[in-house]
Amino acid sequence: MGEMGEMQKPQKLPRGVELEPGEQLVMLVRQHWVVFRDPFLLVSFVPFVAVSVLFFIEYTDLSTAVINGVGMLALYTALFSVCVGVLWFLWKFYMWRNTIYILTDKRIILINQLGLFTHDDRETGLNMIQDVRARVDGLQATLYGYGDVVLQVSSEDAQLRLERVGKPREVQRVVIREAHLRGITPGD
Repeated sequence: MGEMGEMQKPQKLPRGVELEPGEQLVMLVRQHWVVFRDPFLLVSFVPFVAVSVLFFIEYTDLSTAVINGVGMLALYTALFSVCVGVLWFLWKFYMWRNTIYILTDKRIILINQLGLFTHDDRETGLNMIQDVRARVDGLQATLYGYGDVVLQVSSEDAQLRLERVGKPREVQRVVIREAHLRGITPGD
């Protein structure tokens, strides 16, 4: 469980989430850092390409007017992509910060931020969990180490999904361990 330490650090619970008396926080998980990849690429890669065009255009036989026009277009493209990328990063950070998956010794709480003013909060008791599946889908998810953890609960067709979490197999094991321990405890 050494790797799991990152997810088990004592962390402040989000506003509106309170533990019941005697309830202990087992794990608080956020989405994997890969959610920030696309804004990062927009901020770094597009300006790099645009500025590279500036250097290479100087060595062409084009007229000065064309070189100046392409240069201005490249600079505006770089500036635009940086501005859009920063705004996109701030949006992704807001969504990441407010999407939280909490496992206690009695229940699991999922808070999914869907938009600026929209979130989907779900919770279920550990004794309601019937199956826990970790899904790593594709090369990128395998290389970066993220995936989804899907919990089948006892209500009809009900699934809870922890999306794009790091180390999904370890999260799966912790949920199964906690659900199993609580499932055999008398009085639950």
